[in-house]
Amino acid sequence: MSKLPQGQNDNQSDNGSVNKISDKQKISTLKKAVIDLREEKAQFIKTVQELTQKNINLTQEKSDLDEKYNSMIRDLQLQIQTLNTIQDKQRNTLVNSIGSPRSILQNDPLNNNNNFTKQIKQLQQELKQKTDDHEAQLQILQTGYKELERDLKSKDYQIDKLTKEVENKNALITQLRKNFDDVEKDLQNKIKNLTAERMQLQLKLKTIEKEIQQKEEETKVIQKGFDDSKFRIAQLLSELEETREKFLQYKLTLSNQFLDIECLLILRQNLFQEYIFELETSAQRFVYKASDITDLKIKDDQSFYLTVKARSRDEVFKLSPGQDIKKICKQIKNFLQRTQQSIALQQSNQIQSPKNNSLFGGIISMFGSASSKNGSNTNSEQKQR
Repeated sequence: MSKLPQGQNDNQSDNGSVNKISDKQKISTLKKAVIDLREEKAQFIKTVQELTQKNINLTQEKSDLDEKYNSMIRDLQLQIQTLNTIQDKQRNTLVNSIGSPRSILQNDPLNNNNNFTKQIKQLQQELKQKTDDHEAQLQILQTGYKELERDLKSKDYQIDKLTKEVENKNALITQLRKNFDDVEKDLQNKIKNLTAERMQLQLKLKTIEKEIQQKEEETKVIQKGFDDSKFRIAQLLSELEETREKFLQYKLTLSNQFLDIECLLILRQNLFQEYIFELETSAQRFVYKASDITDLKIKDDQSFYLTVKARSRDEVFKLSPGQDIKKICKQIKNFLQRTQQSIALQQSNQIQSPKNNSLFGGIISMFGSASSKNGSNTNSEQKQR
């Protein structure tokens, strides 16, 4: 399976996280819209129920008013019939009482006439009183009937108005239900699409995680091989260092035959990969950086100057009597030149192969006359120890 670059994996993971966040926001927004529509639908249904209940109450109230009106009309008709019946009875009674005036006059003409007059007046007063009472009752009933008619008209207007409002609300509810169904279908389709996209992203994420895991395992294998190589290189360097020391020791023995000077000269590398120039006599040991030695001058027949950058004055080294100072200084200069060439070569090799820095360096020893070789060898062995 092909491996994706690390940057591409990061970009895909970032895009996946952004898509996840965007999908979650979309789903959250759609769910919120569905909840709002459901709440609005519930509110409209509640309003319709209230209006329906109010319409029912008004209809019942109208029915009660109609029943009350009919009852009042019936009562009024009964009262009118009762009044008419009473008037008829009173009229018949009056006629009956007046029916035999001759007999009354014959028996007691004067008394009967007075009684008859009083009775007629009394009956007339009672008839007028009852007529006035009935007219007042009739006026009250007519006034109540008119007020009832006005109330009925007002209730009819309110019922018509509420009926229109209910019809409008029903139409609005129907439209909202249709809109809600459309939105719900759209939301379901979007949720299905988002779910499919989410599953695809999860599959991609699992694939990327699997590739990352494989790369981590490969990296562990490579790191283990690298650690093993480092350990092997360290072993080889240790063996090489031992071989180099043995070689330099052998070279040290050979170099003792070419320079007659009562001191040991050593060139080596320190921990900072710098070449060190050492001059060691039986009495004192001097350590300089080879790159800091800038000049070598003859002082007299038995000594020479060594110019060092870090020193405020030149160092003086004295030779044993009978030694050729010019020859010795010339050989030392040649030695320093070779050292500088070795340093330049090392710097060039560091640019080309930085891992081979520890392979450079050396130890060169030069002793004086053949008579002092044994002492110089002793000093070299002490230095090596």
